[in-house]
Amino acid sequence: MRTMRNVMTLAVALFAVVVMLSPPVVRAHEQETFVSWDVAYQYIDFTTVPVFIENGNRHVGQVDAAGNYATIQLDTGDRLVVEYSFKYIGEKERRGDLFWVTRLGLDFGTIGRYIEFVDPVVRPREWIGGSSFAFLPGQTYNATLVLRSLQPTLRHLHVGVAVQDVGNIGAAPTESPIPVGGPILYGIWTDAKGSVVEPLEGFNVDVGSFGTLKLLEPWPWAVTGLVAQIVIGLGFIIIMYGYGRWEKKRGAAT
Repeated sequence: MRTMRNVMTLAVALFAVVVMLSPPVVRAHEQETFVSWDVAYQYIDFTTVPVFIENGNRHVGQVDAAGNYATIQLDTGDRLVVEYSFKYIGEKERRGDLFWVTRLGLDFGTIGRYIEFVDPVVRPREWIGGSSFAFLPGQTYNATLVLRSLQPTLRHLHVGVAVQDVGNIGAAPTESPIPVGGPILYGIWTDAKGSVVEPLEGFNVDVGSFGTLKLLEPWPWAVTGLVAQIVIGLGFIIIMYGYGRWEKKRGAAT
């Protein structure tokens, strides 16, 4: 038994040494085979490579000369801003939307989504919330996503657009002819450390005359309302109980 433990201890030690001496893992993004790229290229042209911004540091979401993507080190709760541009080249107006995706899909929370209309009419950046918006033929759009890291995971993060009646189109270079398996997606690796956080934990919201309320904490008026409902409910139960006893006594007397 002691010999077996010694062997296992030695094996674990050797494995740790091998891991420490091994070269860094290549973190390359895959090609997306679920997108019909010949159709996608008829509707969307991504005009710039997405830029991922954390704490003022800008990371370009494109493969380097060695075939790797940058890795952003994050703490859970940190915010990540993603900026990218695309042109809608479809022949008729359609509704569209912005999206981000990781393989798990629960690693970030969406704090804000913004869109800027570039041409033919320049308009300031607008907050679009959770709604879709119109894709106009020939229009170029600057998109901004504000994300919050939620889980301690190593994930590859992609962004893109969704087009009505067409589907989700991940941000990727327009290539002709289309490579086998499709183009290599634009993206970045994110390596988050820390405990799991809620998407809006600790965020303050300005509600005008009501002041500033902190999300995910009991609001004073909500607590007061809850207490009032409990008191009213207990009072109603006591009154009905007393009324029942009175009716019972009255029935017995007659």
